[in-house]
Amino acid sequence: MTTIWSRRLRCAGSAGLLILAASLPVSGAMAETIRMWTFLNPAGNAPREKALAEIIAKFEAANPGAKIVVEPQVWDQMTPKFLAASRGGNAPDVIWVITDLLGDAIKSGSMADLRKLFIDKWTKEQVADYAGAYWDQCAINGKQYCLFTSRNYISVIYRADLLKEAGIDPATLTTWDKFTEAAKKLTVKDASGTITRWGFGQGFSEAQADPQMMIPATLAEQGTIFEENGRARFATPAGVAALKLQTDMITKEGVTPKQAATWTPDDLIEQFAAGRLAMYTGASVRVSSVQAKIGADKVGQMLWPGNGKKPHSPAVMAGWAVGVWSGSKNQELAGRFLEYMTGPEGDAIWVTVGGQAPTLGTTIKSLASYFDKPGNGYMTVTTEGARDFGWLAPIDFGVGGYRQALNKAAQNVVVNGMEPKAALEEAEKEFNRRNNR
Repeated sequence: MTTIWSRRLRCAGSAGLLILAASLPVSGAMAETIRMWTFLNPAGNAPREKALAEIIAKFEAANPGAKIVVEPQVWDQMTPKFLAASRGGNAPDVIWVITDLLGDAIKSGSMADLRKLFIDKWTKEQVADYAGAYWDQCAINGKQYCLFTSRNYISVIYRADLLKEAGIDPATLTTWDKFTEAAKKLTVKDASGTITRWGFGQGFSEAQADPQMMIPATLAEQGTIFEENGRARFATPAGVAALKLQTDMITKEGVTPKQAATWTPDDLIEQFAAGRLAMYTGASVRVSSVQAKIGADKVGQMLWPGNGKKPHSPAVMAGWAVGVWSGSKNQELAGRFLEYMTGPEGDAIWVTVGGQAPTLGTTIKSLASYFDKPGNGYMTVTTEGARDFGWLAPIDFGVGGYRQALNKAAQNVVVNGMEPKAALEEAEKEFNRRNNR
C-alpha cells in the first residue's frame, strides 16, 4: 500500500537530483590496495555483508588494479583500536567510526578532510542530497570528516502478524500508557499460567548495549542526557521517571521477563524470531536480518510513544561514520571508494540488498515503489523518524559508555532492588569517572 510519506517523497521536486556521473568511480590503470576496517564481513551472508560485497566488486571492476581488502573487526572495539593504530602509524585507509567516539576520532586528527578529497568537486545539488543531521554531525569548522552509512534508528520492532491478530494498530501507540496496554494484550499465558510470549522484550546487558526505552522517554522531557560540559545528566526527575517506566515493565506490568537484565541485542532477536516476544527494542539496521528468519511481512518497526505533548519521543539514532585515515598513503583512492560506497549507486545497493534506510533524498525518490512493497515499510518509518523524531549523541565531547551506564542502572533496579534515583546517581558517577569529568 502506498503511504502518505512515500507519495510525498515521490512528489518531491527535481532540484535535489544528483548528477550521477559525478560520483561514479573513474576507470584507469592502477595497482593499489585499500585496507578497510568494518564490523561487516563481505564473505558473510547477512544482508549488509552481501551489499558491501557487491559494492566492492563493482568498484573494483570499474577501477582495474584497485583492491579493497576488508579486515573485519569487533564492532565495539574497532574505534578505540583505530585510534591506537593511528597513533602507531598503522591504521587502515578507510575506517568505520562508532557514533559515540566520533568526536574523539575527529579531535585526534586521525580523519582526513573529505572536502579536499572529493566533496569540493560536487555540485550544489549533490551536497544538498546529503543534507541532514548525519551530514551536520561530520561537518566541523568548514571541514567534512566523514559520511554516514548503515544509518540506525533504534525504536520498537514488532510482529506485524501478532499485532494484527490482537487488533492493535502500531500507529495508534502514541503514549506510554497505550503502549503498555498493548504489551499486556500481547503477553500470552498457557493453561498453567506460564507466560509463553512476552509483550515487550528489552535487553539491559552491558555487552553490545543498545539504548533502551528510558532514553527516548527522558529526551522527550529534557531534550538531552548530558550537560554542556559533557557530564552525565541522568538522575533528573525526567530520568528517574523514565527508568521507573522502563523497569516497571518487568516488576509491575509483567510484560518483560526478568531475564532482560542480562539479554543482549542478539538474545532479543533470538527470542523474537522464536515467537517468544511480540515487540522488542531493536535497531533498524538489523530488521532485514530478522525478516530473513521469519518472513518480511511479519516484521515492522514503529516510532516510540510520545509524552502526551508530542506523538513520538526522540529515538537514539546511530550509524557508522566512514572516513579516510589522515595518515593514509592512498587517500585519493580511499576517498574515491568512500564516495562510491555512500553515493547514489552504493546507496541503492545498501537499500535493496542490505535492507538499510536510504542516505540520499534522490534514492528515496528513485526507489519509491520499492518502499511500498510488503515488509519494506520500516524504511520509510525510520526515515521519517530520523527527520522528525531522532536524536544523535553530541560529539563535542566523548560519550562512550553512556548506554552501558544506563543499562547497569536498570540492572541495579531489577536485580538489586535499588531505587531508580540512586541507580542513576551511581550511573552518573561511573560515567563521569570513566570520562574524567
